[in-house]
Amino acid sequence: MALFHRRQESTAIEAAPIPVPRFSIDGWTLAGDPLAGKLSKGDLRELETLLHGIAVEVDTPYTYERASILLDRAGDTGPALSVCEAWLALPAAKWPEYLHHTRAIDKRRARLRSRLSGRPASTASAAS
Repeated sequence: MALFHRRQESTAIEAAPIPVPRFSIDGWTLAGDPLAGKLSKGDLRELETLLHGIAVEVDTPYTYERASILLDRAGDTGPALSVCEAWLALPAAKWPEYLHHTRAIDKRRARLRSRLSGRPASTASAAS
């Protein structure tokens, strides 16, 4: 039955940098970043706080999962993938109490990888 469950060839995907918010008088801000215009005000505020948590390597999977969702929603698939990989690189990802969250983040990472690896082929066929 390998016909229906073919694995895609793994291609090298460059890690995109995770945006790091700057400190401001109101907390953390991504002002001046292209991301600022892609999300609603509430989502951007939440993303700024989550990205600060990622920058200081917090041990809560929700931070990474939600930041990945918001970055993907903004159209930044590369940084969203990097956020997933940042969680999986932490020792907390292997803790038994976070097993369910780690699996969910790993599934999200696989989806983002397939979307990123499929992107060059679709743009090449559109250019022809």
